[in-house]
Amino acid sequence: MKKKIIYTFLLSMLLIQIMLPSIVYAILQPASEPTYFGMDVSAYQGYINYDKVKQEGIEFVYIKATEGTWYTDRYLKYNYENAKRVGIKVGFYHYVRATNVDSARAEARYFVNAISGLEPDCRLAMDFEDFRGLNNREVNEISNIFLEETKRLTGKDMVIYSNTYSARTVFSYELANNYPLWVAHYGVSSPSDNGKWNSWVRISIYKQRETKWSKWKCRLR
Repeated sequence: MKKKIIYTFLLSMLLIQIMLPSIVYAILQPASEPTYFGMDVSAYQGYINYDKVKQEGIEFVYIKATEGTWYTDRYLKYNYENAKRVGIKVGFYHYVRATNVDSARAEARYFVNAISGLEPDCRLAMDFEDFRGLNNREVNEISNIFLEETKRLTGKDMVIYSNTYSARTVFSYELANNYPLWVAHYGVSSPSDNGKWNSWVRISIYKQRETKWSKWKCRLR
């Protein structure tokens, strides 16, 4: 996920309790729910002053938990505990490095183990961006296994992070029918049609040099 950039983030169906719609339309539609502000964080930002974050109106935070089967973000617990302390909702994401279904299962277990005992308020997120050496079938098999295994182990709903190009050309209709999309499409007011998902997360860039974290504007149902 890109850092040093402040985002405006529009997200529908983020909360765990929300059910996925069963119909997929050809044209993506923005949500019309109330707006909430949030940010994504990882070790890159270091120690964040969550009292200040709360004062700036941040209402939720997505925290990097893990990557592959070898890396747990060293600020995971700090970010979680301090966000909760000031009343900010939290979600977790995992950066996928799997190259086959067995490693996808192992990554799901690693992710779940890292967040065991923590209570997310938002869907758990799969961040799968690096497809080197993989064809589309393999990417979708890995994605399905990771998402299914994580949900099986936690009982919590999932969301897929992707750019518009990958949503259109790589990820499958099966994934679109089963998981909401968190899409990055920069420099536009709304993402282009990917032909699969009917809901979208808009991330548009604006700069705010005096802060170190990424800021989203989010709509939740």
